[in-house]
Amino acid sequence: MLHQRNRKTPANQLKADLALIDGGFANHLRQRHTAEFTVAFYCRFLRKVAHYLSKRGRCAATLQRRDVPQIMRGCLPGWKATSRRARQSGLLQWLRFTGRFYSPVLPTRWQPLLDMYDDFLRSERGLADCTRATACRFLNHYLSWQFRDRPVRWDGVLADDVRRYAASRCRLLCPKSVNGILSVLRQFFRFMVLRGKCSPALVLAVPTVADYGHQRFPEVLDETQRRKFLASFNRQSDQGRRDYTLALCLIDLGLRGIEVSRLRVNDVNWNLKTLAVPAAKASPGRHLPLPAHVMKALRDYVRHRPRTDADQLFVGQNLLRGRPLSSWAIAAAMDRAYRRCGFAGWFGTHRLRHSFATRLYTRGATTKEIADLLGHRLVATTDHYTQTKDLQPLAQPWPFDLPTPN
Repeated sequence: MLHQRNRKTPANQLKADLALIDGGFANHLRQRHTAEFTVAFYCRFLRKVAHYLSKRGRCAATLQRRDVPQIMRGCLPGWKATSRRARQSGLLQWLRFTGRFYSPVLPTRWQPLLDMYDDFLRSERGLADCTRATACRFLNHYLSWQFRDRPVRWDGVLADDVRRYAASRCRLLCPKSVNGILSVLRQFFRFMVLRGKCSPALVLAVPTVADYGHQRFPEVLDETQRRKFLASFNRQSDQGRRDYTLALCLIDLGLRGIEVSRLRVNDVNWNLKTLAVPAAKASPGRHLPLPAHVMKALRDYVRHRPRTDADQLFVGQNLLRGRPLSSWAIAAAMDRAYRRCGFAGWFGTHRLRHSFATRLYTRGATTKEIADLLGHRLVATTDHYTQTKDLQPLAQPWPFDLPTPN
């Protein structure tokens, strides 16, 4: 059942919804560097949703996430799941825009504690809004389970309580999801220990759920595949020249897709041959040396870059000429290259970052050196990027210095 009945007349509310969709929502998407045809696609479907709701005395501005399944069934009856998925993405973007993606949570006794932790994640760790919101949602569930109607007293929390909570999550979620929740809980306990609120034993009490055989890393490109991938770009055309430069930034510099989309023209120091990588995720930014072939590709691209008022380095060449590229547009360019190479089932940009780290590791670079290039704070994070299929060069003679038999 749809919630939040409309108290205005349907005609006035429909007019207000359509104005908000074509105005504020469309501008919100453009500020996120969403492609213009995607903006039009989302707005076209949301106008259909607004008319559907208006006939039933509802309004689009008060939709909640729990209303999405009924909206999709009502507006797209009999449609295939693949066709509905793209339109549902637009509806979810609308909920994020209106602030109703997550159901409102009533203030609780531990809300000041969550606010303090959220401020710590924002100011000290530099986490994104969505990451902080997810962490606070996990913690709110744990605190509700732990204290219920009892006073918040940390001296009464036992290690067995933490393990029982982990077991309760395992009955409902997959191991990977449970480990994500427990990681948030472990970090929260460390935060509380630093403020003298709870015992350090609680940090050690948070378990890790076994996930043998389920953890998967993206398949990386070997040297032959890397050459084939880079050769798939038509460097005689403006768009092919741009996409080739994008690929070099991803596979030969190890940049994230979001970092490439945020690059500015002034970030390239042509004299020192360095690149100032902007801040992204928890990384404060870094400076990287530019290899000769990457430098040459950047010069060729900038020479043919469209004239535009945008500061971003990479912009559209054809339909969205002069508009900054989003991380989604960069990923789409790489997906087209995968298909040209016949790499079935490959998508996204992160496997190129894994390929960069793996290639350096096999050539003798240390994980600390690779972590500095990737912008990782923890070397343990880099260990997930250094994949090696051939471990024979790393093997040591066996047995080690065993005594010679008499």
